[in-house]
Amino acid sequence: MHIRRPFAILACVTAGLLAAPSRSHSTSAVQAAEPRVINVVAKRYEFVPPTIEVIQGERVHIVVTSGDGLHGFGIKKFDVSKEIARGKSVTIDFTADAAGEFPILCTEFCGDGHEEMKGQLIVKTPEAGQP
Repeated sequence: MHIRRPFAILACVTAGLLAAPSRSHSTSAVQAAEPRVINVVAKRYEFVPPTIEVIQGERVHIVVTSGDGLHGFGIKKFDVSKEIARGKSVTIDFTADAAGEFPILCTEFCGDGHEEMKGQLIVKTPEAGQP
């Protein structure tokens, strides 16, 4: 079978383009694939830091450590609910896929100030800028 030279060249170029890796991914997009690690301490009757700011679409890896007793860490919007035993840490992974302000609550009764033990997750739109 005889193949014309222009057709053969076009076929080779097309195959090369299909096999080549995409250059549309920027360095920041690759870095964004790594979850951001945020450390939080739960202690009577507060979360430290009390406010966490992230960008919508960001993967988040929160490490929560109990500073003094049994506590919980809950963010209802992102289906997060973890118990943290005295002196222990838990990790929480999720993608902050909705913009807004969301309460962080202690989900385990920890004493008389339990109801006041609150924090806040602020998820900014990408247009709003980095936290």
